[in-house]
Amino acid sequence: MWIKTKKNFFSIFIILVLSSFFSVACSNSTNTEKLQNNSNQQEVDALFKKAQNLFDQDKNDDAYKIFKQLADQGDTKAQNALGNGYQHGFWGETDLKQAKYWFSKAADQNYVGGIHNLGMLEFLQGNYKQALPYFEKAASMNHADSINLLGVYHQEGIVFQQDHKKALEYFSQAIDIDANNASALFNIGQAYYYGEGVEQDYTKAFVWLTKSASQDYSLAQIQLAEMYFSGKAVPKNVQKAIEMVKPLAELGDPKAQENLKWYIEHPNEY
Repeated sequence: MWIKTKKNFFSIFIILVLSSFFSVACSNSTNTEKLQNNSNQQEVDALFKKAQNLFDQDKNDDAYKIFKQLADQGDTKAQNALGNGYQHGFWGETDLKQAKYWFSKAADQNYVGGIHNLGMLEFLQGNYKQALPYFEKAASMNHADSINLLGVYHQEGIVFQQDHKKALEYFSQAIDIDANNASALFNIGQAYYYGEGVEQDYTKAFVWLTKSASQDYSLAQIQLAEMYFSGKAVPKNVQKAIEMVKPLAELGDPKAQENLKWYIEHPNEY
C-alpha cells in the first residue's frame, strides 16, 4: 500500500528547517548590538547578502568568514546563519553545541529567528517540553513557523491534550501572518483531508495542498498525487500521480519511491 502523509510531523520539521536556512536568517534584525569598525547597517546588510550569495554558490568557507565577522560584531542575522550552518553541517561537521551558542547569541538580543531555532534544536532531539517555551515566546512575536509548531503540539497531543480544533486555529493564525507558510498550508490541507477539527472536505483539502505544493513542499506534492491516484476531489488520473511523485522518488524520498511503485503496479486500485 502506498504511504500516506499522515503523522509525519518529524519530516515536516526537517523539511522546514532545511528549506528555510535563509528565510529565518534574512528577517530584519530589531535589536542588534552596536557594530564595531564604524560599520553602518547598510554596509552590514551588503556583506550579509554577499555571504548569502557565496553560500548559494556552494562557497561555504568564504560565506562562513563573512558570517563570522558580522556575528562577532553582534549582527543577529549572521549569528543565526552561523547557528544554522553548524546545525546542518554546512561549516564542516555538525556541531549542535556551536549551533546552540550562536542561536543563543541572537536570541539574547531578542532575535525571533534565534529563539525559534533554539526550540527546534530541542524539538528535534525529542525534548518537547524544553522546546515549548521557545516556540511560545517566538509565537508571541508573531513568528509564523513557531505558531505552526504550536498547532502541531495540539494536533499530535504533544505536551498538551490532543485538540484538532485548537491545532487548526494555530495553523490558520500562521497563515494570517505568512500566507506562504508551506507547512501551515499543508497542515490545514491535512485537517480538511482527514476531517480533523473541521468537517472532512476533499475539495478544500485539494485547494490548501495545492498552495503548499506550489512552493515545492514535498509532503503536499505526495498527498496531491494520492488524491489524483484515488480520484478524491479530482478525476482519477494515474499518470498525473506518477508525474508528481517521480521527481521526488528520483531524489531519494522514500515515501515517493514507495508510492510510485504502488501507482505503477496497481493502477486500478480505485
